[in-house]
Amino acid sequence: MPIKPENRTRYPANWKQIRQRILLRANYRCEHTGCRAQHGVTGYWHGGRFVPMPDALWRAGAKVGHVIGCADGGTIRIIKIVLTIAHLDHQPENCADDNLCAWCQRHHLAYDAEHHRLTAAATRRARANTLELF
Repeated sequence: MPIKPENRTRYPANWKQIRQRILLRANYRCEHTGCRAQHGVTGYWHGGRFVPMPDALWRAGAKVGHVIGCADGGTIRIIKIVLTIAHLDHQPENCADDNLCAWCQRHHLAYDAEHHRLTAAATRRARANTLELF
């Protein structure tokens, strides 16, 4: 996930090298337990699992962003996997290997959901510039 401009100074100057080291450690695969997503691979999520795009879909002209109907009545969206580096403690300054994981965006966002909810609420309160009574 892109680094927000206001957080850029919290990352070390050698962040690109750290990111590359973690991706190499993970062999460019999501390190979330049970996930098979691989960086740069096109496919779709089905039943909570990543499925690389079958040759038949390539031949049919499917591309990233396409939504395709399934026989079971559902749909799939064709995506390209992008691995991100997650800080388990949500502190960009802490770049210890045991604090960093290479995760697909789906698992990174799921892990960070509560943290994002809390920081978004704090941001909204700060922008409102009002006092809290309780």
